[in-house]
Amino acid sequence: MKNMKGMAVTQQITDMTREQLLEALERMRQRRAQWETLELQCMNAEEALLKKTGELEKRLRELDCLYALSDLVEKKGPLEDILAGTVGLLPGAMELKDIVSARLFVSGRTYRTSRFGETPWKLVRPVHAWGRTVGFLEVNYLEEPPRSPSALFEESEVKLVWAIAERLGRIIERKETEEKLRESEEKYATVVESTRDGIVIIQDHLFKYANPAMAEISGFPVHELTGKSFPDLFTADQRHLIHERYERRLSGGPAPPPVYETRIQRKDGTVRNVEISFTVIPFGKKPADMGFVRDITERVRAEEEIRKLAYHDPLTGVPNRFLFNEQFVLARARASRYGEKMAVLLLDLDKFKEINDTLGHKTGDALLQAVGKRLQESVRTEDLVARMGGDEFILLLQEIRSQKDAENTADKIVRAFRYPFLIEEETLSVTISLGIALYPDHGEDLEKLMKGADKAMYSVKATTRNGFETYRGDPKT
Repeated sequence: MKNMKGMAVTQQITDMTREQLLEALERMRQRRAQWETLELQCMNAEEALLKKTGELEKRLRELDCLYALSDLVEKKGPLEDILAGTVGLLPGAMELKDIVSARLFVSGRTYRTSRFGETPWKLVRPVHAWGRTVGFLEVNYLEEPPRSPSALFEESEVKLVWAIAERLGRIIERKETEEKLRESEEKYATVVESTRDGIVIIQDHLFKYANPAMAEISGFPVHELTGKSFPDLFTADQRHLIHERYERRLSGGPAPPPVYETRIQRKDGTVRNVEISFTVIPFGKKPADMGFVRDITERVRAEEEIRKLAYHDPLTGVPNRFLFNEQFVLARARASRYGEKMAVLLLDLDKFKEINDTLGHKTGDALLQAVGKRLQESVRTEDLVARMGGDEFILLLQEIRSQKDAENTADKIVRAFRYPFLIEEETLSVTISLGIALYPDHGEDLEKLMKGADKAMYSVKATTRNGFETYRGDPKT
């Protein structure tokens, strides 16, 4: 009985061990299956990684090519160097780089790799610039590649050649534009530097640029003009014009005059007449004035000389009848507006013909010149002395209050002529007869006043000479 119990226990233990072993074996089979799955996954991952690595290597070659092309452009070398360098970059970007050659044809010029051969295994892409075809980019295998004829070049390689061809078109456009711009700037710089007119750029009242002609006009070297106050270049009485123009431009009101005639003071203190025209330009992202300055000093002198010849007596230098008429109209307008009086004085020399006939015309002319000078010294600066012709002179006295003022001036003139003249070592004594007519008492137009003064003058000649008389009006009939 006891033995039977022992055998039952042993059998129970044996049965339990078998189940455990079966379970262990099952677990081992499952683990092996997992390992096999993991091994397959690792192999697949390794294959995918190798494939990805290959793709990355291709992409790196392509990027290296594109970056190298960008470097060529950034070096700002000539277009020919960029085109030749681009051809040299292409083989290295291809997977079968050892058997690849390249050629670029642009605008009649050809660039190629040192090992170039034209074969049936090629890829050709056009180069476009300015909306037209300017050449082509060609990649050749030097020998038949180990690929099917339908796929000589990989898709990425085709895209790369397309991208480079497109970029070359943009580079050609850019470089040709830069070249034209450079030529334009050189021409502009040549014109600006060689022109006889001053060219300046003014911003915030300061010189930002001045060409050599401006330095010559102003007497200041270019480096001294740069940063100098622009208004300070002008004479004190002209600076308000420059400030006024600047304020009018900023205010947006009526446009300032396009051209100014003004005066500048050179570094040596001399004054020059200049003509300035302005235009507004952008300069350093801010508006600035570009000024064109022309020295017109000689022109102004010539105009003044022409005016002097037209309005002054060529012998004595005093105003002539034309200028006297103009000044009379202006003076009459003022006198009428302010209720003032004026006087017209007409005079000639007593016995001048005898001096002329006795001593000659040369002496007579010198005497007339001295007479004109003495008359100008005998009146105020606002009064006017003019020569009518021969030995006859006419004076306009402005802003007088009464007849007495005119007669005092006339008396001063008569007394001044009691002093002799020294003409070419000859002492000449000469007297004058002088007639006075008043505005508006004796007339309001010059013709009436001259007739009145003339009658008064001849009244003096007919009596005493060497004196003056005021017109008393025509006798009533």
